[in-house]
Parts: sequence; structure tokens; C-alpha cells
Amino acid sequence: MQESARGVLLTPTGHVLLMKVAATGHPLWITPGGRIQAGEDAAVAALREVREETGREGLRITAEVWVRHGTCTSGGSQRPERERFFLMPTARFAPTSVGMEREEFQRHMAFRWWAIGEIARSEERFVPGNLADLLRTLVAHGPTPAPIESGE
Repeated sequence: MQESARGVLLTPTGHVLLMKVAATGHPLWITPGGRIQAGEDAAVAALREVREETGREGLRITAEVWVRHGTCTSGGSQRPERERFFLMPTARFAPTSVGMEREEFQRHMAFRWWAIGEIARSEERFVPGNLADLLRTLVAHGPTPAPIESGE
């Protein structure tokens, strides 16, 4: 099973940083993150991946908020994947792709700060698919004591 860690970069005004990536079928919007390396702590991996993919340093994790079980495509085949999502409160910043690995850079299409309502109204694809609902709950009630299953 592929293990990944992702950052939920959320501003005090309720905007979240997402990355548009090329995917089979249609592009989709995802939170920054990626594979956990062998022996690496998931929270450490999330901070490392966010730094590599956005250029942002000095973030802190306040909670692990969601877990998603799905599939990923690697080397032309699909494998089961578990993604862990970590809340990283932040002010808005201008992300940069200069630290991305080659494969990430080739799939990367755009960065965007999204308001939750914009996500809910959008025809774009998001992962997790219920991202707007997850974010609304997170903003309204804060993190739960244990991460919740996000769904596909």
C-alpha cells in the first residue's frame, strides 16, 4: 500500500491552497503532499512535501484531520493508497514549484487559493471529492480528537 501525507494549508479567512494536477481523465485539485519515505514519520513527511511543492517553510501542524483510502497510479498500474491529511494554519503566500521533483513538476498545472464556497460551487474535480464539506466542518468545529475518514 502506498502511504502519503498531505498538508491542509488553511488561512484564517477560510481559504485553502490547492494544486491542479494532470490526472487520467480530467485534471484535479489536490492538497500539497506526497509519498512518505521508508521510516519517515507521517507529519515530518507532510511538512517536507509541502515545503518541496510550495516553497513554504516554517509551517506547523496543529492536527491530523482526515485519512483517505483510495488508489494511486504508479508505473502504469493502480495500487491501494492511504493518504493522511494534516492541518497547517497559514497566512496566504505565493507558492512556487521550484522545489518539486521532476515527476511532480510535469503533472503540476496551477496553484490556487480557494474559498470553501468556491469549491462547493465548482464543476472542477477535487480529492477528496467532498472537500468542501470536510473544510466547512473543520472551520466550524475545529479538528476532531482523531482523524476522520474522508471518503474517496
